[in-house]
Amino acid sequence: MRRVVIIGGGHNGLISAAYLARAGLDVTLLEARDTLGGACVTEEVMPGFRASTCAFVLGLVRPEIISDLRLREHGLRLYSSPDALAFSTDTAGNRFFMWKEPDRTLREIKKRFGPRDADAFVEFGVHMQRLSAIMRPMLMQPPLPLSGFIREFEQRESMDLFQRFVTGSVADLLDHYFDSDMLKGFLAFSGMVSVHGAPSTPGTAYVLAHHSVGEFEGQFGKWGFAKGGVGALSASIAASATAHGATLRSSCTVDHVDVRNGKARGVVLTDGEEIAADIVLSNADPKRSLLQLVGREHLPEEMVRGIEDYDVRGSQCRVLVAVDRLPQYVGMPEGKGPQHNGHAFLSPDLGAYEDAFDRARQGQLPVDPVVELTIDSVREPDLVPEDRHMIVTGVQQLPFELAGRTWDDARQDLIDLVLRRLYEHAPNLRGAVLGTHAITPLDLEREYGLTGGNIYHGAMSVNQLLENRPGSGLGGYHTPIDGFYLCGSGTHPGGGVMGASGYNAAMAVLTAHGMPTPRPWGHEHTLRTLRRRGLEDALHAAYAAPGLRRIINGAARQRWLRPFTSLGTRRPGGKG
Repeated sequence: MRRVVIIGGGHNGLISAAYLARAGLDVTLLEARDTLGGACVTEEVMPGFRASTCAFVLGLVRPEIISDLRLREHGLRLYSSPDALAFSTDTAGNRFFMWKEPDRTLREIKKRFGPRDADAFVEFGVHMQRLSAIMRPMLMQPPLPLSGFIREFEQRESMDLFQRFVTGSVADLLDHYFDSDMLKGFLAFSGMVSVHGAPSTPGTAYVLAHHSVGEFEGQFGKWGFAKGGVGALSASIAASATAHGATLRSSCTVDHVDVRNGKARGVVLTDGEEIAADIVLSNADPKRSLLQLVGREHLPEEMVRGIEDYDVRGSQCRVLVAVDRLPQYVGMPEGKGPQHNGHAFLSPDLGAYEDAFDRARQGQLPVDPVVELTIDSVREPDLVPEDRHMIVTGVQQLPFELAGRTWDDARQDLIDLVLRRLYEHAPNLRGAVLGTHAITPLDLEREYGLTGGNIYHGAMSVNQLLENRPGSGLGGYHTPIDGFYLCGSGTHPGGGVMGASGYNAAMAVLTAHGMPTPRPWGHEHTLRTLRRRGLEDALHAAYAAPGLRRIINGAARQRWLRPFTSLGTRRPGGKG
């Protein structure tokens, strides 16, 4: 039986472990922290207060993985907000809800921003689905070259979408569709995650487009949560892996990969323990995996230069705030409401993102950052003490290195900045704060092993996608070291709690050793799948006809047509 060692117990490493153990290999996974899950964890950050500390929403995890690994049988319970998926507000009380029901969202947009933006939202959604129809078949397959990716847009006569959603900027993308600054600011946020750039930076539109491949419970454009926090997802994958015989060890730090005569022979822990293996996978980011764990001396000089140049810029923070009351947002009615149930955004504005990036380039904190937040304790009171809540906030576009000081020096300034933004939007929180916990960009590297504080294991820029992620000669998950593979988000298809990188790395191992895979895996299968045309293509063709476009725009806003219009956002295969 072939022995496999996996370095790192993030969700991708756990997924690789589960699939390889399921295939009958002898798998041992080693995690440096005392908790499995990497950045996909639920942690107690203050006595009695548990929360999702890094990732906190789920909308990208592949349903095939949920099904293959029987994660529901291993304790995974997914659910969505009972009403609002998202909420956006500013200090003047202007606000916008994105509801679970698309027709309700469209009526809200029409009421607040006008009929043109409501129609544009439908068009935007149709184009995002068209984009997804091209991207989705590539996710759980070996990466195509960029030329092959472009060819798919050409064959669908959709190069306008490629230029808009892949090589364009977030600002130009949203200006193409919408008039409302508030709506553009809200939609821009997903394009700013782990980005060293601003909405005006070319290529940032792809990060937003990356989220078009997501779904929740088989429905496009939705996201949700795991009961018990996102750590419950990692726990269910771990349970599946152990059920198939994998050994999962925490508090085990790997010092280096044992490389002899160009082959990975196992790993050596920091305490000196040696673990022999025929195959080694690393869930760490590419820089850490290749330059530190393997070592420059074992790699071609050209590859070393390429990995040294691999862009990991683009960081963020989390500030967790324990409170004794829910935020009462300016202009909102008192009491618990839909504004507390989903993913909230405070003053999302294109100008604020631009200003934040200008400050980041100078090594400075932003002045008035856009703040995202969730309050899991509203939906799951047992995560916190009675009558208490935990607000998990996030700020993007932060510098990894500050000018003239360290993040440890700036920790309290960061907390104070986030608290000020909370108070400006919810004044009732003054005097309500019971404690805070900050996770700075440096903490993301130091505590969670994310080089540069980049949660995607590297920038999601066009030159670091597909076959070129993380670099030339590394796009197939294998490396120049015989038996050494990469399985983290620094490989295709990239970041987010998706699991496709871990799946693909496991498939690469099985294929290399002549073992069967759960489904066809290879370029030929990808191209055959792309030749098929589905509902998204039919919807795109219908929407291109002016007469049908008017009918679709009107029908999409009708509550009574919801059973029919929801079919337009149903993903092939349905519920995972």
